[in-house]
Amino acid sequence: MSSASPTPWAGGGIGAPGLTGSVFQTVFECSPEAIALTRVRDGVLVEVNTEWLSLTGYSRAEALGRTAVEMGHWLDPEERMRVFAPLLTGGRVVDTDVTLVMQDRNPRVVRMNAALMQEQEEQYILIYLRDVTAERLAHEALRAGEQALEHANEKLNRQVKLYEVTESVAKVGHWVIYPGDSMVHLSRGYGEIVQEPGRALVPKERLLANVMEEDRERVLQARARMDGQTVEYRLRRSDGSVVWLRSRMHRQVEGGQVRADFGIVQEFTSERQARQELENQLAFIQKITSRAPGMVYEYQMWPDKRSAFPFVSAAVQQLFGLTPEEARNDPASVLRAVHPDDATMVVKSTWEAAKTVQPWHCEFRTRPADGQERWMLGYALPEVQADGSVLFCGSITDITSQKEALTRLKLSEERFRNLSALSSDWYWEQDAEFRFVRVDGDGRIDSYLAPEEAMGRTRWDSGALGVTAAQWAAHKAQLLAHETFYDFELQRVRADGTYMWASISGEPMFDVDGVFTGYRGTGRDISARKQAEADIERLAFYDALTGLPNRRLLIDRLNHAVAASARNSHHGALLFIDLDNFKILNDTLGHHMGDLLLQQVAQRLQECVRTVDTVARLGGDEFVVMLEELGMDPAEAAAQAETVAKKILQTLNQQFALASHNLHSSPSIGVTLFYQHLHSVDELLKRADLAMYQAKGAGRNTLRFFDPEMQAAATARAAMETDLRQGMLRDEFMLYYQCVVDAEGVPTGVEALLRWKHPQRGIVSPGEFIPIAEQTGLILPLGQWVLEAACAQLVAWSAKPHTQKLTMAVNVSARQFKHPEFSNHILNLLRLTGANPYRLKLELTESLLLSEFDEVIEKMSELRSIGVGFSLDDFGTGYSSLSYLKRLPLDQLKIDQSFVRDVLTDPNDAAIARTILNLAESLDLGVVAEGVETAGQHDFLLRNGCKAFQGYFFGRPVPVELLQLPNP
Repeated sequence: MSSASPTPWAGGGIGAPGLTGSVFQTVFECSPEAIALTRVRDGVLVEVNTEWLSLTGYSRAEALGRTAVEMGHWLDPEERMRVFAPLLTGGRVVDTDVTLVMQDRNPRVVRMNAALMQEQEEQYILIYLRDVTAERLAHEALRAGEQALEHANEKLNRQVKLYEVTESVAKVGHWVIYPGDSMVHLSRGYGEIVQEPGRALVPKERLLANVMEEDRERVLQARARMDGQTVEYRLRRSDGSVVWLRSRMHRQVEGGQVRADFGIVQEFTSERQARQELENQLAFIQKITSRAPGMVYEYQMWPDKRSAFPFVSAAVQQLFGLTPEEARNDPASVLRAVHPDDATMVVKSTWEAAKTVQPWHCEFRTRPADGQERWMLGYALPEVQADGSVLFCGSITDITSQKEALTRLKLSEERFRNLSALSSDWYWEQDAEFRFVRVDGDGRIDSYLAPEEAMGRTRWDSGALGVTAAQWAAHKAQLLAHETFYDFELQRVRADGTYMWASISGEPMFDVDGVFTGYRGTGRDISARKQAEADIERLAFYDALTGLPNRRLLIDRLNHAVAASARNSHHGALLFIDLDNFKILNDTLGHHMGDLLLQQVAQRLQECVRTVDTVARLGGDEFVVMLEELGMDPAEAAAQAETVAKKILQTLNQQFALASHNLHSSPSIGVTLFYQHLHSVDELLKRADLAMYQAKGAGRNTLRFFDPEMQAAATARAAMETDLRQGMLRDEFMLYYQCVVDAEGVPTGVEALLRWKHPQRGIVSPGEFIPIAEQTGLILPLGQWVLEAACAQLVAWSAKPHTQKLTMAVNVSARQFKHPEFSNHILNLLRLTGANPYRLKLELTESLLLSEFDEVIEKMSELRSIGVGFSLDDFGTGYSSLSYLKRLPLDQLKIDQSFVRDVLTDPNDAAIARTILNLAESLDLGVVAEGVETAGQHDFLLRNGCKAFQGYFFGRPVPVELLQLPNP
């Protein structure tokens, strides 16, 4: 808004509502439509915008404070009442054309939109005006032209003259094309529209040359039809501007001859823009009003008691359970849906409003088909019609929720009054100096705040604690910034001297000049919550059994220790402690005794270290001690760490008193040093863990420092494990076979030996990867694959006479054999492949016999009953008892190659070999000598009763295609 025409909105103006806001002012003043604001009670104009002044010609001083009738602006008061009547029923005035007299005393036709608005206790009418005088004249001229076109006997020149008249009052033009003429005749009005005022003739192709590409097809279709239908399109003028045109194209025919093609063109860009803006506004209004509950209707009553619903909106379905058609066809059906107790009152009040022509306002209940009682509010404005009937225009809305809300509000108010007296919160106020001026609330307030002592004092000198000066400064800044705050926590001292935590929430108070006068709010005792938070923190960061820091807190402290080491260049150390044979204690005496031991170990570990050090429990029987500030010299730091580790060894080797038991325990300790950021936290823990396992490997109850070679071995082992898994996925494994021969050197069977054909390493020996497969559990799928491949080979050999009697020996690991489903796997494999179980021999190691001996016998017996044979591999190198040996359902013993290798040079090996042969003969077991590499070894074993041999002397392990088998 310019400074030359200040608006009274900001200061109230002449009775203007006290609404402010830059957005509203800008929209009001800069609107392209004329806007006026009229007070309802006296019709006085209280505000107009610049466009209104431009449209009417009045000055602001001439208009404000006067009514439109007084100014002579609106000549007909009755017309004014009729136009604004919809506002009385909550409706709007939409696109109503009225005639108003302007300041120059000339009447003009304007299109009006109006709505009712409420500001505090005053009602106003907001009026939008748009001059449509030219549009009205143009339309009338166009209609006259259309009538002329309907008379085919009139001459073309009369039509052209009519269009020229039209062009004189509106932005209208025309063009004409005569048969056989290559040029188009343009009227002056058309030239002005397209900004070619001097051109009366143009080539035909120029007529539509500047039509926008998106609209061209539509215009061409209308041109082809020439049926007088209206087509709207855009055209780009010579200056680049785009205008909207409306055209009707006709063809004049007389006596069967085409006399001319012509088109009437009107430029309606402003109208199109205004229409689009109005459509946008109406769409927005429809979007809002469509979501508002309520039924809009017209209800007409005649003196003879007839009635009808000329219009009823779709909401009648929701409110009365009727469709709009049902309500229009049977007006009484609406009354039948009214609650019987309220129907008489509704009828009586309606007839009274019709008689007095006063607004109808009524609250009543409905009971539609579903039987659910609802409350309705009806409001309508009656108007007497020319035929003596009364037409009600109004609305009915469902106010059930409001009724229920009022009921709930009454209950809520009563409930609030009761609860406020019983609330555990309290209310307080402080002045600008933060001194208490009021404290009240629940019945226990005296024990919390001691108000008689707090009045006139601040929180801090009345027992508040736990808030730093910086926190309090930030809190005061928050208040001075007019910000409401929540959950500002502090600690207090109760009147009895005990401590409590309080949470306060509140808002600042300011006077009319914006000066801070204090603040007020509520307080709550959160001591229980604070205790719960402390308990949660303890559960999250401390071990529940021992009270020591857990892994999460250890890692956090270790990160801080590494950072401190980087700052002060001091070394630190990690001691990884694992109790030896702890599982045996748990299994024999129970977990409760194990828990007692862990608690006592935790206590002893804390006694072995300084207060700056950390003792943590990782889980199970694993503890970690973190030593800090061990000095700058690494040798000195290592010596201090060793001293503490030996002290822990000595302390934990002392007897533990666990209930009625006195037990001994020992630890294995791994130690690693850390310095600055040389290694990550995870790496440090891994190194200490590796050192601990080295201590266990050294016999337990000892300590070991981390050795880089140990790390390298662990890394290589991890890489090997990864390669193993990938190798199984890529099918890199294969079977080699080594012949087992009889006394004459004839092959009687083979031993299947697993080989790994690595893409980079080549053939990898089983000695490198089998131990890792055992540790990681990969031996189970790997062993299953070996059995499947061996059985498949047996099936292949069974088809040939010279190989069908060969046996296949397969090594089975202890872990594989002890699997609960091992027997079922073998049985299913034999059934699926069709391999002969009598040709399959499983080789077991003596380590398998160290535990669960009876279960081993049961599995062997089950498989042996279907023909599967068993051989005890590497016999003589294990710890098996001869009493166990005689109970096992074995078929064969295999003399380990360590005894065969020196059988000719070492009398002890020769004696062992003879003993094994004699033992096998007495137990009726077959014997296979492994590792036979020379004729002398073969002759010695043959002389002493050995009848089966295996070794390089008879052939190395080879793939099946290179295996030398008996000739067919």
